Amino acid sequence: MRLFILKLKLCFLICFASNVVFSAAPDTLSVLQLTDIHFCNLTGYDSVFAASREHYGNVTPSLTTFFKTVPWTTKTNAVVITGDLIDYFSAETIRGNMLATQIEQFTELLPLCPVPLYLTLGNHDITCYWVDDENEKKSFQINSDRSRATWSRNVSCFANGTYYSKTLDVGNTSYVLLFLDNGYSLKNNAVIEQTQLDWVNYQLKMADGKPVVIFMHKYLPIPDYNGDDLRFTKRPRIIIDEDVCNEYNFIQTLNNNPNIMALIVGHGHKNVWEYLPFPAGHKILQVETAAFGQNADNWRLLSFTEKNLVISKTGTTLQEHVLNVPE
Repeated sequence: MRLFILKLKLCFLICFASNVVFSAAPDTLSVLQLTDIHFCNLTGYDSVFAASREHYGNVTPSLTTFFKTVPWTTKTNAVVITGDLIDYFSAETIRGNMLATQIEQFTELLPLCPVPLYLTLGNHDITCYWVDDENEKKSFQINSDRSRATWSRNVSCFANGTYYSKTLDVGNTSYVLLFLDNGYSLKNNAVIEQTQLDWVNYQLKMADGKPVVIFMHKYLPIPDYNGDDLRFTKRPRIIIDEDVCNEYNFIQTLNNNPNIMALIVGHGHKNVWEYLPFPAGHKILQVETAAFGQNADNWRLLSFTEKNLVISKTGTTLQEHVLNVPE
């Protein structure tokens, strides 16, 4: 049994060795996406905090079963988890100290995945919780650098940083996949911080018109453009126009690059999609998948072909969206 686990871990490490996700497939390469696992082990933590999070306290069996079954049944080539991998980086214990062991416990499950696994960070992955004198749960992100360092030590896809790119080759089409870190709260209407935005713009320049798909945790808070009465947020902060493009540098980047096909997100714990209209004349699909931590059927299949990207409905391989590769 130990030899089997060692072989799995070796395979897991090898999967991250190249910038190429996978290539030389006949006509289709598939990626499973899930999000908001909220893994947590609440043993030993303050009862006030633990009671508020116990609905996520038993996700391990669901994730284990997912890794052992769904990649095989869907014949997928990789798995992407878009943030809130764990429910908290650290929290107050019954002894009053802060304990941060969730990352290490969560990553022990990752070698069970039989295909390459790629992660992005969400707000919970870098957040700490404590209980104040009134027995109220409080949170902060002042230890975000420490949490990111812990992620980088424990997960190979973060070895060179918590945002990164991969290339996916299907026939004569090369897709560029960008994995962003936007789990923190930023002021001045920023979606990602300037250093990461500079990196994104460089990656898009190097892509030279190749189709791009962006995986990140937090969605863009936009209106119900398609009129289906499903919203990413009740109070949209971004109505995309020229002024918004000038105010939000990341929105400007999306406006300037019509080869960006989709934003694959989580965070809201709902199944929502919208085609974002940009002043430059193109649209980008934003798709949110509901929380895996609430239902193990909350996953999507992304099928990449030479001509298009097909995105499934949640929990099934039935298509919901077909996006043609930009010419």
